[in-house]
Amino acid sequence: MTNAAPRLTTSHPIRSFSAQLSKGLGRVPARFVTQMIVGIHQAQSLHLTDIARSLGEDIGLHATHKRLSRNLANKALAEFISDALLQRAAEVVTQDTILVVSYYSLHKQFATHMQYIHGDDSNSHDDGYHVCDIAAVDPASPESYTPLLSRLWSRHAPDYTSDAAEILTAVNQVHSATEGNGVFFCRTPMADHVMWALAQEPDLRTVFRVANVETPFIVDKKLSTLSELVPRVELPYGNLIFKMATAAGVRHLIKGDEEETVETSLFLQFGGLPVRLPDTEKPATLILTRRTLDRAGIAAPGDTIAYLATGTKAETHEALWPLLQNQYLTIDAINAGINHKSRFSQSDFRVLTYDRLQLLNVLLHAVTHYEAYIDRTFRIDNHPISKNPHQGDHPRDFIVPQVLA
Repeated sequence: MTNAAPRLTTSHPIRSFSAQLSKGLGRVPARFVTQMIVGIHQAQSLHLTDIARSLGEDIGLHATHKRLSRNLANKALAEFISDALLQRAAEVVTQDTILVVSYYSLHKQFATHMQYIHGDDSNSHDDGYHVCDIAAVDPASPESYTPLLSRLWSRHAPDYTSDAAEILTAVNQVHSATEGNGVFFCRTPMADHVMWALAQEPDLRTVFRVANVETPFIVDKKLSTLSELVPRVELPYGNLIFKMATAAGVRHLIKGDEEETVETSLFLQFGGLPVRLPDTEKPATLILTRRTLDRAGIAAPGDTIAYLATGTKAETHEALWPLLQNQYLTIDAINAGINHKSRFSQSDFRVLTYDRLQLLNVLLHAVTHYEAYIDRTFRIDNHPISKNPHQGDHPRDFIVPQVLA
C-alpha cells in the first residue's frame, strides 16, 4: 500500500539539499531532480502518481506525472546525482569509519514487461534486480548512519559480467571518494568469488565472515584450509556481551512466550592468527570467536565463527575487539537500511525501462541520505547485541540494577 498524502513539513531544507546535488545541471534537469527528491520524501513512495500528487502543482495531475516520467529517461542523471552525493557524503568518512556493504535482491515476481527482469529461461532463478548499498557508520555514534552509494543491476543486462564486478565497482567508487579512509565491513552472505574479489584488492581494508571451511590461507609459508586452522588458533581473550532475542531462540535459557523479547548474557572468546591470502602479499588476520551459551559454560557444537580482516594485522585484545564490535554494528546498520527503504515499498516500483529504474534507485538513495544524515528523522535505534545490558523491563538470565529495569 502506498502513502500518497503529502507530509506536513517544510520543503525548504530538502530543496536546498537537492539544489546542491543538481548544481551544474541545466534548469530543466535540475528542477526535475529537486521535484523527484522532494516528492519521494513527501509521498514516502516511488510511484510517480504519488510523487506528482505530493507536489501539489496548479496543473493537472496527469501533466505532472507525464513530465516526471519523461525526465526520468535522462540516462546521464543517475551517474551525475550518484557522484555528486558520494562526493558530499564522503566528507564524513574517517580512518576508523565502518563502511557497511549490503547486497540484496529486488524481486518482481509477476512483472513480465520490465526491461532485463527475466532471462531467456522462464524458470531462471536470477529473475529480478540486485542492489549494493554502502553506508558509513561512526563507531562513536552508532545511532546514526550515512548512506553513501547505491548501485542497481540486472544479471540479464547486456553490460553485466558478474555480481563481483558490480560490487567491486561500488566499493572502489567509495574507496576513491573517501581517499582510502574507512574499513569495509561485509555481513550479507556473498559467494566466495565476490568475497575474494574484495579481499584481494591491494588497497582495501575489509572485514567479513568466512563460512566455507575449505577456504585456503597461507600460514608459515604453508597452504592450509580454514578447517585445518581452527584447532590451531588460540582464543586467549574474552568479553561479556548481551543479546536481545525472542524466547524461542533461547528457550534453553529463559522460559516465556515464543515471541516475547528476552535478554541473555553471552561470554565471547576470541583470538587472531596472522595469515596471508594466496596470490597476494596483503596482510590479513584470521579471527575466530566462540560463544558460551549454556549454564555450564560449554559452547554449542559448531559455534565457532571465523572472520577475515584484510589490510591489517591484529593479535591483541585491543586490536581484535573493535573489529568484532563493529561486526555487530554492521548488522544493525544493514537492518536499519533495509527498514528505511521498506518505507518506500522499494520492490513496488512501476517503471518499465532499466535506465529509469536505475535513476529512480539513485533518487531514493538521495532521499534516504537526506532523512538519515541531514534531517535525522531516521536513526539506528535497535542494537540487539551490546557490550552493556539493554534498558527496559524484560526477562533476563541475569540480574541488573533497578535503574536499568
